[in-house]
Amino acid sequence: MKHQIILLGKDITSVYHGIKEFGPDHIHLLYTDATDHIETPMYPLLPSSIRCNRYKAEPYNGNNVIDVCRRIHREHQGEFTYNLSEGTKVMAFAAFVVAKESGANAFYLTQHGEVVHLSKFENHPLQSSLNNDEILSLSGNTLSDYHDAKELSDEDVKASKRIKQFIEQYPQEHARIQKFFSIFCKRQLNRLPSSKIFANNLRFKHRNGSILVTLREYVLLRLPQSNATHLYFEGRWWETLVANQVRNWSLQRENSPEVWQSVIFQTNGQDAHPKNEIDVLLNNQQKLIFIECKSGNVTQNDIYKIDAVRETYGGDISQAVLASYYPIEESLQEKCKDLQIYLFAPTFLTERNTYLNKMPAWLDKLADELQL
Repeated sequence: MKHQIILLGKDITSVYHGIKEFGPDHIHLLYTDATDHIETPMYPLLPSSIRCNRYKAEPYNGNNVIDVCRRIHREHQGEFTYNLSEGTKVMAFAAFVVAKESGANAFYLTQHGEVVHLSKFENHPLQSSLNNDEILSLSGNTLSDYHDAKELSDEDVKASKRIKQFIEQYPQEHARIQKFFSIFCKRQLNRLPSSKIFANNLRFKHRNGSILVTLREYVLLRLPQSNATHLYFEGRWWETLVANQVRNWSLQRENSPEVWQSVIFQTNGQDAHPKNEIDVLLNNQQKLIFIECKSGNVTQNDIYKIDAVRETYGGDISQAVLASYYPIEESLQEKCKDLQIYLFAPTFLTERNTYLNKMPAWLDKLADELQL
């Protein structure tokens, strides 16, 4: 029988990943007052065949930890491994003493997809990986809905590109329509009239989700898709274009990391209303990257929102990105730095037309930084 002795700490991702990587039949969890039952979200993800024992330990009493580990060896027969990725340093040192004297393999999982075998201090790539569902479940969170960005519709991408082109070619007309939607429709699609004529004979029409914008009978924008109003008025066009760039980047990477779009979370199964959502979610070597896409003006509240989502649903091993179509004012750039939010945005307004093309190279740089 394969046993794994595990130190519990504030992060259970490495605990679960160690179990998945080495496949023990029986796990032995050492917890303290501060980490009691912190592993609860992990249990539904484990195979039903795995046996589990829990042992209370004193976080800064090495002799106590040694006694607990030796007792586990006395009471159980088989092959032992030690996951020392969590717990206090004193607990790790004490457990390592018993691992050495019993000839057991002790390991440490890094945040960059490697396992360090502590007997020889050799680093090797992990053979297993965690998907988005597993990482989010370990945070004790529930998904309400999401779309796999790798199945993104080509028609949506084309429509989003046409919206972007319309905004850049006819900024005044775009601003006029959006102002009407914001003020008179209170940014609710069900308040949007089927037709509206503005000054200079600028006309907007929509039917069954499709859009037609004309100026003195000249067509500025025509989108026949049933979701065109969502793409245009809710800023989904920018989210779609960003998700498409992230998808293309992912497909060029080894193991093609998961990319999700329009991800909606809820805190528990009884809550019928989603608590929060994120535009694009990228899994880069088990490190979740939350990407908030803003096609309009960015406010301080937007920055606080992405920070809150990252903290709530990703925890310490996740990162946040704010992808803005327009330049960000300097004070908000500083706020992003303070909150450790990565910023993808043009420096000048004239850059916005082609700036999105820089995203693949920008993501390469970000991925490298996160592995340092």
